Amino acid sequence: MAYGTYNIHNLHEPNTVSSSHQVTPWPPRCDCVTRREVLTTAERTVQIPKSNVKDNTVKQITLQVLATFSFCPTPAEIWMSVRNKDFSRQTKNFLWKSIHAAHRIGKFWKHIPDCEDRAICRFCDEPEDLEHILIKCKRPGQAQIWSLAEELWLKKHHTWPTPTLGLVLGCGLAVFKDDRGKTLPGLQRFYRILISESIFMIWKIRNNCVISRDGEPLPENEIHNKWLYAMNMRLTFDRALTNHAKYGRQISIKSSLVLQTWSSTLLKEDALPKDWIKQPRVLVGIEPKSSHPPLPALGQKG
Repeated sequence: MAYGTYNIHNLHEPNTVSSSHQVTPWPPRCDCVTRREVLTTAERTVQIPKSNVKDNTVKQITLQVLATFSFCPTPAEIWMSVRNKDFSRQTKNFLWKSIHAAHRIGKFWKHIPDCEDRAICRFCDEPEDLEHILIKCKRPGQAQIWSLAEELWLKKHHTWPTPTLGLVLGCGLAVFKDDRGKTLPGLQRFYRILISESIFMIWKIRNNCVISRDGEPLPENEIHNKWLYAMNMRLTFDRALTNHAKYGRQISIKSSLVLQTWSSTLLKEDALPKDWIKQPRVLVGIEPKSSHPPLPALGQKG
């Protein structure tokens, strides 16, 4: 699937847009439009109430998913996507609270005596809403994790969809197809896992910094290794869940889907067999970083 340009005729398929959220046809000036034009026109045509933060978040998800994946989700589809079985229990809970604006951040603290300063990011001196935390904050952690996620994604796919708040909260709605229009379930599943684990790690690192470390950022090596550990744990869980005898039909995963999900993202994958599910020490293709400085070479003074 190509990003950056979108075919007008593919954006208005009757099976992908509900009657209550129908996108009106655009003037057929040309066959393709840019992502900016998609967002500008969608903002005028997708009618979603602006009554509160939750509705605005739903609108952001709708517009960004439409602009990136040429698919206009209904609010019901957005809420159902949070329950996708590819998400861990913790990331499901985080996504649900995020769309509901239920986190105690930003404006939540504005009217609480002696807590008003918590509404502002101490690192950036900006209002600390969820978009700031996940996408814009300059505190060490957020940009580094997105860089790692992009590096791993580009091992599997040629184009990285730039993270926005609507896109990452709507990651369960991602649609990837090959040149023939066939859905790629392994790629879609990997995107859901990668994005959901990354935003939850950004959230945890932010909380660790603000609550436990009194604003002191974590070292870059520690951030790198925490994210890598989370991704390796998801890979390990996927491999374990291929045991149908142990986990049953409702919980277990087909080996073929796990292979499709993680193919092209593994460390030293060329040395692995085609079916590496039961191989020891199968890890994602990014090396950990040492938490300690390297030892001096023999004959050198430390």
